Amino acid sequence: MFSQQRSEYRAFWLDTFNTNLNNHSDVVAAVRQAKATNANAIFAQVRRRGDSWYVKSLEPAPDFVPIEPGFDPLQDLISEAHANAIEVHAFTIVGAIWNRNPTFLPSATLGPPASSDHVFNLHGGYDAVTRQIVPGPDNWLTRTLLPDGAGGISFQGHRFGAEFWMDFGHPDAAAYTVDVLRQLVRNYEIDGLHLDRIRYPELEVAGQTSRTGANIGYNPTSVARFQRRHGTAESTAPPDPGDTAWMQWRRDQVTNLVRRIYLNAIAVRPQLKVSAALIAFGDGPATEESWSSIEAYWRVYQDWRAWTEEGILDIAMPMNYKRDHVPAQVVWTDRWNEWIKNHQYGRSAIIGLGVYLNSIEGSLRQIRRSLEPSRAGNRAIGVALYSLANVDGAVAANPLSIPAGKDTPVRGGAEFALALTTGNLAYEDAAAPVFAEAALAPGLPWKLCPASGHVMGFAKRADGASLDTAAVTIESLDGSVTRTTATDGGGFYGGVDLPAGQYRITARLGSDILVASPVEVVAGAVVTANLVAQE
Repeated sequence: MFSQQRSEYRAFWLDTFNTNLNNHSDVVAAVRQAKATNANAIFAQVRRRGDSWYVKSLEPAPDFVPIEPGFDPLQDLISEAHANAIEVHAFTIVGAIWNRNPTFLPSATLGPPASSDHVFNLHGGYDAVTRQIVPGPDNWLTRTLLPDGAGGISFQGHRFGAEFWMDFGHPDAAAYTVDVLRQLVRNYEIDGLHLDRIRYPELEVAGQTSRTGANIGYNPTSVARFQRRHGTAESTAPPDPGDTAWMQWRRDQVTNLVRRIYLNAIAVRPQLKVSAALIAFGDGPATEESWSSIEAYWRVYQDWRAWTEEGILDIAMPMNYKRDHVPAQVVWTDRWNEWIKNHQYGRSAIIGLGVYLNSIEGSLRQIRRSLEPSRAGNRAIGVALYSLANVDGAVAANPLSIPAGKDTPVRGGAEFALALTTGNLAYEDAAAPVFAEAALAPGLPWKLCPASGHVMGFAKRADGASLDTAAVTIESLDGSVTRTTATDGGGFYGGVDLPAGQYRITARLGSDILVASPVEVVAGAVVTANLVAQE
């Protein structure tokens, strides 16, 4: 009897810190390792810190990485993976743009970027003479107002641990990021675009709570925009971290960028699957109201529940990285899984699991629970495992070993693949292996049979000045559909999942009223409609 092939994502993140993609042999080895596990997708890191593992890029190649001259890692990976029925999703670090101390000469571990065209050299504000970050309108970095030394802060509040981050409250930083990713989507037949670190940096200092907010996001351009928007003189003190309007402002800057990336990406490649690696620290939310206490929402200003609800992500991928040999973390894992499965809002979710934190025994258990339906009967569309380079960890006195309490060492990729695909009573008492047979990567209904379309554009005055935070109304001419949104700092607006038909779009900011009408929205496409002054 014919048995229908299972459809679910079995994905691996491939980080280029730990897996080489420097030549064809490296690519073949990575694809072969994924194939051995019956995986059907690789989320390959091709933008790490403002650099690129692909040739047709607006950014330079990585420093001190021995990529074979003339070799295009991403193109070769696409060719090799597709030949093995494996999707390729381009994994891009969005916010963090450099992670070395710039006071030294460039090397593999220290110094500024070697290329003068690197975004950190152009817009990081670093002065090699004073060894300080210089503020100014061309400085795109985010910062804290806390003193250096606290929470790993350095370089006048601009470096967090080892990392410098862009602030998407700076309109030029947001526009640059969109341009980089649009170029990537245009030039490569990737199956998906994957956004990581699409948020503010984690800043862990005493006293910061969901009420006080995090002392982050104080790029002067973003602060000045906020003050203009709220009618505060720019000469006044910066907003307090716990100011509710300021907290929402920072969430809006990240959300605005996600919306802009999503619409620009699918305008180029409508079937592209846009996903993001999302924060799922600690325990998961137990109630709807508790979402605002989750660290994604208040510490790093990543309101990813709003992204799936609006439809500006195709696949939410919360990083539910927990240890299954720690009883409390089992509870956290399952609570997050329940939340994720029940909050997809007509889009989809893949559960991200940190296999590097677990023994093989623990990972097998996490995978099985992640693929089960929630109590309400909702399912994720698969799992993604971090990472291809580190598939398991050593666990002392492992309570999940058979018999319990054994010290389990790192077993490595080959043994992990066998455990996934052939099963072994040495790891779990299960009737069938978790990935016994190959599975199809699932199609997304709104991509395969689109019933709605999308619109995007800019609201700019006749002199080219952008309407910043203008209120935008998208209304069907028959009056049956009305959506509201706002422009970003560059005047960009967008609306997703609109029923096909004609629309009037209006942006209002003070005395300015800009319009576009009629705008024809077509199912499965993104129409561009720039707004002009009303006559």
